[in-house]
Amino acid sequence: MEREKRSCSSAGRLRRLNRPGVCGLDNSGNSCYLNAVFQCLCSTVPLVEHLLNPDTHKELCRVAEVFVRLLQEMWLGGSSSCAPVEARSVLTSILPQFNNYSQQDAQELLLFLLNALHEDFKKPRPEQKRNHATAAGESTIVSRLFEGQLSYMTLCMHCDHQAYSTQTFTVLSLPIPTGIIKCSIQDCMSLFFEQTVLTGGEQMLCSVCGLRRETAVLTCLDKPPEILMLHLKRFGCKGKNQVKLRTNVLFSMKLDLNPFLSSSVQNTSFSSYRLYAVVNHSGHLNMGHYTAVCHSSLTQTWHCFDDSAVREVQDGHVQTPNAYMLLYSRKPFQKPKISGL
Repeated sequence: MEREKRSCSSAGRLRRLNRPGVCGLDNSGNSCYLNAVFQCLCSTVPLVEHLLNPDTHKELCRVAEVFVRLLQEMWLGGSSSCAPVEARSVLTSILPQFNNYSQQDAQELLLFLLNALHEDFKKPRPEQKRNHATAAGESTIVSRLFEGQLSYMTLCMHCDHQAYSTQTFTVLSLPIPTGIIKCSIQDCMSLFFEQTVLTGGEQMLCSVCGLRRETAVLTCLDKPPEILMLHLKRFGCKGKNQVKLRTNVLFSMKLDLNPFLSSSVQNTSFSSYRLYAVVNHSGHLNMGHYTAVCHSSLTQTWHCFDDSAVREVQDGHVQTPNAYMLLYSRKPFQKPKISGL
C-alpha cells in the first residue's frame, strides 16, 4: 500500500485541487476498491452527462439516485474531497457480498454496480407502467455505452462443419502470458482471441456428426462497445495458494483493435480507442490497495486518485506495473454538457 501511495505522491504536485470532476473520496474502511471504481465512472463523460441531465432525474430509482447525488458532489460541489457514505450504504444493502469492511475486488464491484444501474433504468416510470414489457426490454445508457458483442465460430475437426454464435460482454477479462516479467496489452488480447481446440472432456457436440468431436473455436470482436473495459487477470491459484501475477503489462494511450475485429468492422471508426482511466492494485489479493488514474475532460490532464488524496500526474506516469483495469473510449471526451458547470 505504501509503495503505491509514494508513487502517486511523487509523480504529481502536492496541492489540493478544486476542479469539477477532480474530487477525492474519503476511505470509510477498506473502501479503496469502491473509490477507484467511482473515480473511473466519474471520468466517463457520456455517463456523467446522462445522469446529471435534469430529464434523467425523473426516471431515477434507488441505486441511480444515490449515484447521481455523488456525481453532483464530485462535479458541482466545489470541494477537493467528499465522503461517499450514502452511496456505499445503498450499494452494500443490495449487494450483500460487499457488506463488510474487508478488501474486495474492484472489477467485480464495477460489474455489479453497472448491472444495478442498468436494472434501475429498465424499471418503467409511472407513465410507462401500462407498457411494462416494452420498457423492460429497452436499452439503457449502461448497455449503450458498455456492452459489446463477441462472435464465435466453431469448426468440427472431423467433418469441417461450422457453427456460429454470439455473446454480449461488459468487461473483457484478459489472461496474462506466464513465465515473463513484461508484456504488452496487445499480447494479452492476442492470448484472449487466439484460436483454441477443445479436446477430451471439453469436446463439443457436432450437429452433423451427432457425436462429440474435437472442435476449433475462433473468437472475434463483432460489436465493439463505446467504452471498452479491459480487466487483467492477475489473481489465480497455485496449488492451494492464491497468487498474484506481477507481470508489467505495457499499454499505450491509443489502442488499435483491428487484429481482433470481425471482418465486417475492420478498418472502421470502431477500431481505434483512447485510454481515459486506469485502476491500479498494489499488494496482495486480501491485503492490497486500489488507486485510480483518470483523464480530466476539462483540463485534459491526468490525475492520480488515492482515496481523498488527488495529484496531477504527467502522461509518462500513467503507465505503472500495477495496472489492473484499463478503460478506453472510442471517442475522445470533451467538456461535459452539465447544467451549472
